[in-house]
Amino acid sequence: MYFIFKQTKKKTTIILLTLVTLLMTLNIATATTYIGSSQSNKFHYTDCRWAKKINPGNAIYFSNREEAFSYGYVPCKVCKP
Repeated sequence: MYFIFKQTKKKTTIILLTLVTLLMTLNIATATTYIGSSQSNKFHYTDCRWAKKINPGNAIYFSNREEAFSYGYVPCKVCKP
């Protein structure tokens, strides 16, 4: 009987750890970051096709839209952040 309880406890622990990991990953993924280039005045979602063309040396990251606007950036017309 003890063996069955021990196995169940182990499986429950693994499931809970997996769920916590997934929730943390989801939380990070929903924390949207925007990217702009020091060579233009546009900002994008990080997965925009135009954002992927930004030279890493020119990349500027914004934590929210208001921050991008405050630096004079305008939204990309393709990804519409």
